Amino acid sequence: MTNTDATTPAGETAASEPAIEPATKPAPQPAKPAQPAHIRIFISAHKPAAFPDCASLMPIQVGAEIAEQPLEGTLYDNVGENISELNPMYCELTAQYWAWKNANADYYGFCHYRRYFDFTDTPHHQNDYGEIDDTFIDERAAREYGFDDATIARAVTGWDVITSPVNDTKLIDGSVNMKEHWAGNRHLRLKDLRHTYDILVSRHPEYREDADQFLNGHTAAFCNMFIMRKEIFFAYCEWLFPILKEFVDTTDFTHADVETLRTPGHLSERLLNIWLAHQRRTGVGRDWKVKTLQCVHFTNPEPRMQLEPLSTNPRLTVPVVFAADDNYVPMLTTTIFSMLKNADPKRFYDVIVLHKDITRANQQLIREYFAQFPQATVRFYDVLPVVDGYNLTTSNAHISVETYYRFIIQDALPYYSKILYLDSDLIINGDVSGLYDTDLEGHALAAVRDIDFLGNLNMPDGERRRYSDRKLGLKDPYGYFQAGVLVMNLDRMRELHSVDEWLRIASDPDYIYNDQDILNQECAGDVKYLDYAWNVMHDCGGRVSGIFNFAPAAVYKAYMKSREAAKIVHYAGYDKPWRNPWCDFGPLYWHYAHSTPFSLQMMAILADVDKPEAPLHHERAIREDSPIRKYVDVVAPIGSKQRELMKVFARKIQGKK
Repeated sequence: MTNTDATTPAGETAASEPAIEPATKPAPQPAKPAQPAHIRIFISAHKPAAFPDCASLMPIQVGAEIAEQPLEGTLYDNVGENISELNPMYCELTAQYWAWKNANADYYGFCHYRRYFDFTDTPHHQNDYGEIDDTFIDERAAREYGFDDATIARAVTGWDVITSPVNDTKLIDGSVNMKEHWAGNRHLRLKDLRHTYDILVSRHPEYREDADQFLNGHTAAFCNMFIMRKEIFFAYCEWLFPILKEFVDTTDFTHADVETLRTPGHLSERLLNIWLAHQRRTGVGRDWKVKTLQCVHFTNPEPRMQLEPLSTNPRLTVPVVFAADDNYVPMLTTTIFSMLKNADPKRFYDVIVLHKDITRANQQLIREYFAQFPQATVRFYDVLPVVDGYNLTTSNAHISVETYYRFIIQDALPYYSKILYLDSDLIINGDVSGLYDTDLEGHALAAVRDIDFLGNLNMPDGERRRYSDRKLGLKDPYGYFQAGVLVMNLDRMRELHSVDEWLRIASDPDYIYNDQDILNQECAGDVKYLDYAWNVMHDCGGRVSGIFNFAPAAVYKAYMKSREAAKIVHYAGYDKPWRNPWCDFGPLYWHYAHSTPFSLQMMAILADVDKPEAPLHHERAIREDSPIRKYVDVVAPIGSKQRELMKVFARKIQGKK
């Protein structure tokens, strides 16, 4: 897959493809051209997205005339004759207009950066909205849905019109007809639909029957996705755009919100259905070969992000990787702050956070906060495209799936041979550059022996020893290490397994400590052991005297000594300082936590105050076109107590909250 190779920018010509030439009004053509069809399906985009590497699918930036910056590797709808500046109103129709006026093809089609046709003959499961749900636009998706020239040609050639599936609004939202479905969008005004109807029947009286039948019906093809033969497409555009222009010229949008401003785009979805119905009813299109193709909705169309190497001196750079989700941002920030507060100012710290849901707002807040440390940068890497499709679960309530993200580091950071991996429930009380500089001597990892596991190995019940022997198969179970602090030899990790292999192993749900068990199993005998001061686990639930003291004597003595001068304190287990400030090493944690911009959020967690959910706005209890509305306005004026009581009563009758 590529984001740049599918097309060349407008005005340039790819070596293997003919240039898109200005279109002239076409002469009638046969439904099945003698030569292979020249198919151009334009993919409307207003922000960066991943695009299939296919000549028939042509990305085009819509609203390019008013965009802050051009997208790379796309056509632009402001080249040649265009209405690009009207994109806030016309939406993807600015691409349709541009293709009509500037492109030459046998077939013209239109999709969106997140919605594509499924060009294969294989039926796929649809959701209630008649769409196939998928995640990423990648090579797998291209194979699954036929995003290649040969498959597209087979699906399109010989057909006159192709649309998205016809859906029933009764099944989508319970609307009995298209007028009610329109009114269901609180940003769309019924008066605009009525006004467009009046314009249509005034300009084209013969369309009244088709418009009435459509608006009183409950089925339609949505999303403004279609493929048409050239002369059909031109005829449709010649009919559609004058109607929309008259609507825009005669409608006041002075105080319209962003979505209401998009009304012409919404109208075109309805007008397409009316136009097609009229053509097929009146005989003009009665002999057309018409079919539908399923629509694929990609939830994550963004291009696959790659982190680039920093320009800093690699000998001075300390790459440190964390993994967290949005809920863990306050703890993550505290850990990073403690690390940078104790960092060597002569070294540079490349802090990389693996995540799949940290909000842009939180990312920005974190970056701004750590700008106080000029010797560090904080970058975020979305792992979702990599881990999607793997069954990553944890059997321990205190272990999150984010712990598996360390398995993708070797591919995410191909330019690093060695990195530090740190959990996000740590306080770093020393300079980690010393840890990073550890000579791994060719080993895959450097880590601290896990005194908790070792103590359990010596328990009289023998349960952990049996698990170690039967599940993990460790020849030396007393070499088991704790994985919250790791120096990772990425070159060696790449030799052991590919990312896919690591994640497939991680999909096994029968591990007690999940990825930690896997690392111990796969890296057994390939570990350099660190001083306990680099990973001092706190006394969670009295385990120092209840579990740790069962560990081999030398291990226990080394651990107890490390508590006196801990370089990293690890709050592993259920007893967290943001839940219990009296826990072991709790004051040390809050010494750093209180300085971060998320300290109040942590105090709210401490006080057992849940994060409030975003408020939900009710839809109107009484619709704009309801015949009782004018009486309600008299009896219960807007803003009155009677009005509020009546709204509650109306919603209860309708079964709404």
